[in-house]
Amino acid sequence: AIQTERDLAMIDKQIVAAFEESAAPMFALNKIALSYTEKLIELNLSGLSKQADAAFAGWREALAVKDADAVKEYLARQGEAARDVIGGYVADAKAVAELNQEVANDVRKVVEESITKASKLAA
Repeated sequence: AIQTERDLAMIDKQIVAAFEESAAPMFALNKIALSYTEKLIELNLSGLSKQADAAFAGWREALAVKDADAVKEYLARQGEAARDVIGGYVADAKAVAELNQEVANDVRKVVEESITKASKLAA
């Protein structure tokens, strides 16, 4: 039987500690998800900015074309610009793959730690 406020305070502390222990993996996974989402959005915004810059640069160059020689130069530069854009896509894809691997490793670590803690408690 519970007899004193001290007993209630001790039980309260035990309940809070048990909750924190059981909820810790969920909080860790949510932190990983938030970080991943922030990084992915940052990567997407950066890619969008690069694409917009390339599109506007191409548009400005097209508006500057005044004769046949300028058309040839413009078309040659557009080939180079396309290669740069494709290179950016490749770099972004690699960055996403690395980010996914990082997240997978972080999640695996949280799961393994949770399993280890649960095994110790069960033993």
